[in-house]
Amino acid sequence: MEFSNGQNDFSNQNPVNNLLPDRAELECEELFAQADRLLNDGIIMEAVEKLSQILKRNPKFGKAYNHLGWVYETKYKNSARAEEYYQAAIRYAPHYNAAYLNYSYFLSNLGRFDDLKAHLDRVSQIPGIAKDTIANEYAIMYEMQGNLSQAMDYYQKAALITLDGGKLDKYKEGIERCKKKLEILNPSNHF
Repeated sequence: MEFSNGQNDFSNQNPVNNLLPDRAELECEELFAQADRLLNDGIIMEAVEKLSQILKRNPKFGKAYNHLGWVYETKYKNSARAEEYYQAAIRYAPHYNAAYLNYSYFLSNLGRFDDLKAHLDRVSQIPGIAKDTIANEYAIMYEMQGNLSQAMDYYQKAALITLDGGKLDKYKEGIERCKKKLEILNPSNHF
């Protein structure tokens, strides 16, 4: 069926065709996997080249922006550029949770706690986000600000919802560290 504007009636097409992978998308995903491996191996320049190739093919491939954000934050120490990349990652790949988490770590590392809290408040509502990791980020933020009781509350929340034994130990260490800090602040009280 043709509409007057020349567009096809897509509702009459075979729905399986909509599920077939797009070659350009698969090529970007393959380049992304290669770039990810290169980053893991510490081969930064080649990884950046692959990520740039992806963005030339598809300027809205958000996962590439996330990885570039990480590179610019951790390797090139360019916070302004890293933030641009993280924000582009979130804009273009809203279902790619790593971008939200990496941007959280970025804000925390810069001590931008007001921005971090607003970001965590938004991110905590995203379905599928690792809730224990978000609670841990709140805990770290509060601990760094010296709000040790609130930090312990969030470490406890993280501990209660995690299913990962290694993370559980890390969250328990956070609680114990905060208790020790409280003892230093209040030597006569024992927690």
